[in-house]
Formats: sequence, C-alpha cells, structure tokens
Amino acid sequence: MNDKDFDTVPDQTGGADDVYRSQPPGREGDAPRGMGHDSQGQLDFSFSTSVVRDFPEGLKNKHSINSPDNRNHVSNDHKEQSFCREVSERIHLLQATVFIEDAARYREICHRVDKRALQIYRMYQSNTIQRCRIVFIFVLHILAFFEYPSSLTLSSDIRFRGDGVSIPCGVTEGIELICLLFFVMDVIIKYWLIGFAQFRKKNWMIATVVVLTLSLIDWCVSIGFRCNEATRFRRIIRPFFIINYSNIMKKTVKCLQRTLPEVFSVLMLLGLHLFVFSLVGMLLFPNPKPYDTMSNVTDGMFVAQSNVSTPSPSNSSTVIGEGETYFRTLLDSFMNLLVLLTTANNPDVMMPVYQQNRFYSLYFIVFLLIGNYCFMNMLLAVIYNQFRGYFQTSMQSDLLRRRVGVRAAYEVLKETDRYSNISHAGLRHGVSLYNVKTVIEHADLPVHVKSALREDLDRKVTMSDDYFSLMEFQACFEAMETDPPQKQKPELRWFQNVWVRRLQRCVAHRVFGYFGNLVATANVIVIATELSLEYDKSLGGNTSNLNIVNFVFVVYYFVEQVVKFVAFGWKRYVYEYWNIFDGVITVILVITEFFAVGYYGFPLSGSKQVHDTPVVWNFVRIINILILFRLLRIIPNIKAMTIVAATLVDLVRNLKAFAGILIVIYYSFAIVGIEIFHNAITNTPSNSTGLVFECGSYQQLEYWANNFDDFAAALVVLWDIMVVNNWSVFLKAYAKVKTEWSYLYFIIWWLFSVVIVMQLFTALIIENFIMKWDKSASRRNRGNSDFEESHHFMSVHDMFRESLHEPTEEEILLHISNNQYLQTTLS
Repeated sequence: MNDKDFDTVPDQTGGADDVYRSQPPGREGDAPRGMGHDSQGQLDFSFSTSVVRDFPEGLKNKHSINSPDNRNHVSNDHKEQSFCREVSERIHLLQATVFIEDAARYREICHRVDKRALQIYRMYQSNTIQRCRIVFIFVLHILAFFEYPSSLTLSSDIRFRGDGVSIPCGVTEGIELICLLFFVMDVIIKYWLIGFAQFRKKNWMIATVVVLTLSLIDWCVSIGFRCNEATRFRRIIRPFFIINYSNIMKKTVKCLQRTLPEVFSVLMLLGLHLFVFSLVGMLLFPNPKPYDTMSNVTDGMFVAQSNVSTPSPSNSSTVIGEGETYFRTLLDSFMNLLVLLTTANNPDVMMPVYQQNRFYSLYFIVFLLIGNYCFMNMLLAVIYNQFRGYFQTSMQSDLLRRRVGVRAAYEVLKETDRYSNISHAGLRHGVSLYNVKTVIEHADLPVHVKSALREDLDRKVTMSDDYFSLMEFQACFEAMETDPPQKQKPELRWFQNVWVRRLQRCVAHRVFGYFGNLVATANVIVIATELSLEYDKSLGGNTSNLNIVNFVFVVYYFVEQVVKFVAFGWKRYVYEYWNIFDGVITVILVITEFFAVGYYGFPLSGSKQVHDTPVVWNFVRIINILILFRLLRIIPNIKAMTIVAATLVDLVRNLKAFAGILIVIYYSFAIVGIEIFHNAITNTPSNSTGLVFECGSYQQLEYWANNFDDFAAALVVLWDIMVVNNWSVFLKAYAKVKTEWSYLYFIIWWLFSVVIVMQLFTALIIENFIMKWDKSASRRNRGNSDFEESHHFMSVHDMFRESLHEPTEEEILLHISNNQYLQTTLS
C-alpha cells in the first residue's frame, strides 16, 4: 500500500477523501476539514503537532472565543487547528498501519514514527527490498566459484582437470564492491530509522558494521596487490550476511550458542572416554617394533618387495599387528577410535585380533556401547532440550512484540479519535471502527489475515457499534495467528443422465480409490518381478513382456483419469492434490508411450520389433520410473505415512533457517580448507618406479577428485566427511602431506556439521513430528484425510504456539513506555 493514500487531498467543499469516505454521516466533526497544501500539491506537514495537543484547552475558553471582538481571530485559529488536526489524524493512521504490519511480522516498533521516516521504513521492509537483499547475498556468495582458484572445470580430478578459466582481476572484485556498498547503504538506512540508542543495543548491527569494515579493508588490500594477496579473509566472514538478514537463522545461531556449554560438557566426557580407551588399547595391543621399521611407508605408498614373509597366525603376532596398524602411537589410537565412534572403520579396526581371539571384540563393543549409543544420544537429548527451551522462549518474545505492536496501534488510534470524543461525552472510550477498517485496508498483511479481519469488522457493523474497546481491538487482531482456512470442497455436479450419475457415484466412492491404489501396487510388483527375472530382455526390446504390461497399465491410468475428470468436474478434480499428482504423471506417461508407439509400433502387435537401441532403453526407463512414482498415491490411506509425508512437507519449508546454517558452515569451512590445503595433494608417481599404493589409502582408492583445490571440490570433500563414510582416508592423507595438526580442521568440521547442526535438525524433525501426531489424533473423525488436514504449513511459531502464555498488561505497557519515539507521539 502506498503511503500517499494517507495524503489524499479533500475537495474544496469539505467532502471526504478516499480514506475517510466511509465515515458515518451522523458523527459531528468526522468530515475532513479544509487543509493546506505545499507547492507540489501535497499536504504540508511542517506544522507542529503542539497546536493539536492544545486543541482541547481551546474548547474550555469557548465563551471568550464567541465574544464579538475576537470573532475574526478565532475563525483563523479554528482553521489552523482544523488543519493541524487533520494532519495529525493522517499521521496517526499511518503510524497505526505500520505498527500493525510490524506486529504481523513479529518486528519491534522501536523506530522513528514521523511521516517521512515511516514511508522510508515501509519501503525498507517491503518485499521488493527483501528480494533485492536476497539477490545481492546470492551474487556475493556465488563469486566463490569464479574467484581464484576457479571452479570452472568439468572435472576436479587433479590428473586431467586442466587449467580452469581465469577471471581477470577486478571483475569479481567490482561485483563484490557493488554488493558490499548495497549492504553499507542498508545499514545506514536502518541506523537512521532506529537511532543510535537502539543501534548500540543491537549486537547484530554492530557486528554487521565490523564485518563490512573488515571486508572493505580486505577488498582494498586485494586491489592494492592486484589480486595476488596470500589470503582473502573477507571470504571467510562473507556468510555472515546470510545469517544477518534472517530472523529465524539468528534465533538458530543463538540457540547453538546457548547449547554449546551443555554440549561442551558432554564432549569433555566423550573426549575422556576416547582418551582412556586409547590408553587401554595401547596396553592391550602393544607395538614392540621400533618406528624405524615402518620408515619405508610414505604418503600412503610402500616399496614392493618379493621376499615379504607371511606372519605366523599366533596370538602374539596378531596382537602386535593390531598395535602396528591402529595403536602405534597415542595420537593414532585416539584418531582410530574417533573414526570407530562414527562406525566408519567398523569392523576393520578389530579384525586383526578378532580373527584369533573372539574375546578381544569385547573391547570394541564396550567402546561403541558407551561412546556411540550413550554419549552421542545424550548429545541429541541435550540439544533437543536446549532447542525446545530456547525456541519457546524466543517465540514468547515474538508474541510479546506482536502484542506491543497491536497495543501501540490502539494507542495512536485513540489519539486520532480523542478530539471527537471530547465533544461527545456520552460515547464510551475506544477507537473508531472506521479508522480500524482504514488501517486494515492499508496494511500489508497476508490475504487470509486481512480476510479474517474484514469478517470480524463486518460482524461489528451488524451490532451497530461504532467503537472498539481495548479488549475488542486486541481480540480482532488475534486473527493474525489463525491458520490459512482450508478450501471448501466443491460440490459434485450431478449429470441428468441416469447411467452417468451411476458412474459418478462409483467414481466418488472410496472403493474406486482403493482399486486404483491396488492397480498401481500391482504394476510396481510386475515391474519388480520382470526386472528380477529378465532384466536385459525387459529393457532391450519394445515387445518385451514388461513393455506390454506397462502399455496396458498406462491405458488404464489414462481411462481412470479421464473418467475422474468427467465425473468430478474441473473444480472438484483439482481440489485434491493427489488428483493433480496422478493427472500430471499420467499425462507424461501417455505422451511418452505415444512417442514410443509412434516410433516402434504397438507392443502387442509385434509388427516392428526393435532391440537394444538407446532410444528404446530410455523410453522404457522413463515409463517405469514414472509408474513407480504413481505408487505414492497410497500415502493418504496410511496414517503413519501421511504424518511422515506432512512432516517432510513442513521440513522442506522450514529448512530455510537450518539449511542456511549448513550453507554458512559449509561456505566458511570450504574457504578455510582452500587456504590450508590448496594444492597439498599432487599427482602420484608412475608405477614404473617400483612404488605401489598402500591398501585403503587416498591414492589406492583413487580419490584424486576429492581435494581442496577449488571451492566446488572443497564442498564435495566436506560433504564426504559429514557422511563419515571413509572419512579416515582424508584424515590420513592430509595429515601426511601437511601436518598432524590438520586433524583439528576435520574434527572441528565433524563436530559442527554432524554432532551439533545435524542433531539440531533432528530435534526439529522430532518436534514437528510430535506436533503433527498429536494434532492428527483430533482429526480422525473428520471427513478429510489426515494429509489434507495437515497439508497447511506449520511454521516454527505454530509449533510452539500452544505452549506460549499471553504477556501481561504490565509487560506490554513497559515496552511502550520505554519506546522514546512512541512516547513523543502519545505525550
């Protein structure tokens, strides 16, 4: 809504403008008065509002005003007071509108409230500016793929990737400067809106200024060195901007910050557990051979010798072999047990001794029971408890912001109606219904919220009550917390023909849906059977049994969807999401089958048999994959599966915050990894030198494409380590080419990505699933399926809404009294 709607100029006859056109004609003083204008035709807001505040005092001296000597002077004063009153009313309406918008989005109202500031504030918070921020953040972070070392190669394998595309110095730096200047302007505008008193209370804004300052200094250094500087520190702190412009991500970071002390205590116990078992392992599996005997093993390679003797299968030699391989030093013992904690090297680590003595397995079993099943689950419990506790507290603070915003809107609307109430002492205190309606119409609110508010106002009109009390006003705007209404199921349009009506009854019956699910299940069973028995024949020719069966099923799917579309009608058909899903899959199946038949003929005729061509193979694959997707239609008929599917839908939408945290740590760790390990691993020497690879090493497994030589490759390495399968290979490889201190980098990455962030994500899944499961218990007797009832989006605020309590009147009034800008308006 454009703020100029509040500045509509009344006509010269005193008629109401668009905003006040709905004012009741029976109320004295409601029609807008004549107003002054500036040179551009807009309202002149340069008058002080002190004149308006003195207006009630003027009413007390009405006997002196009516004296004949002062009649002309009073007439001029009355015009000025009328004009100032009109200006003040418009500003108060704009203030109330902004406060309602702040309340709807859980924003604080501690910002300037003059007309110009409010117009800039609404533009600053508009969807257009929000999208611009997203674009600039995306562009700034995508530069890492183009900056040196460039990721613009087809492969990341160091053996044959070639030289990447080199971007000239100044290109990416120029784009980066534009993005940084945009963020500088963003901070300046926000600082101007909230003032220094609020600025110094906001740690995130102070951190933004620090990050921007360091980034611009580092950018100047890059330009000074012509892009040849050793390290670009600004790339490491660049992901800060992702967090800074997301409130939920800020809450997640604060949650992680508050979780760290409790997590650290559990990690200390886990570290002690690893340390003790490392010492016990070194005592159980001693290594009496000197370290010099292993000097021929370097960089994952050893010299091949023909006279290598096979060790005897005695118990002592097996124990010594275990010590040489996994418990050679305290650091090796600790690292191998840490990898075992993630089960990445289980059961390899115990096989040398387990082969000779089964009792040695007890050491590893006890270690995993304590470490993996006790401490790791204890970490999940701690993180879940902190997640729920902090987010509930944070949601409580958001609820308080919403109530403060609504109350502030009520207070400024009272200022708008104050003067008319003075002349009508019989009216009860409150705010005008028509001013409330004006605010709602001008506020930028979600469609379902605005619709609910309009319905409440219409009920108020039918009661012939022109004023909202405080309780009624607050109750009205509780509609901001309502869920979007479920669409009403369209009525079935019955045909006149008797046979068609019978067909409609059959299609509308639930048995028809069950039969369709049975057909889809049978189709999948047939595909699985054919692929198991005759895999090559099924995919190699167009007249195979699999193609013939699929052709029949596709014909049935097409007839089924046509019958449902005709029987239900367009509106009833698209009302159910699964009909749309079935329809889209069926259309793609029919089109694919149509091209296959047109190219090769009907599978049933056998007139044109084609075998072993890539086109046939691709057509068959596409058809079978689409048929498998149709099996998902059974989800609404299974309660547990329905709740899981609905939870996944919510997770996808709620993933913005948690996926953002993952992106931040991925980005920062990838940049740090490039700075530490860039070009650390080089190509292997030729086998003609007599060197062969050690079994299970980086070189023997040919992990050459997994490196930190560019940003894209670094992301893949971090992903491989987060999955923790074979992550010990990377630990050993980079420890050998660099130093054993490189273990810290990978351990810290594992702690952040797997132990903390992913456990936090698990906590979100648990909380969301519990909420869905509890709510599904109250829907069992409803007509719609659980999935359709649960399909609406459950945000983080919705998850904790039922556990929140209403803020007290004292809390709300305290926040309003501490707002310096609002007190200036209400004084």
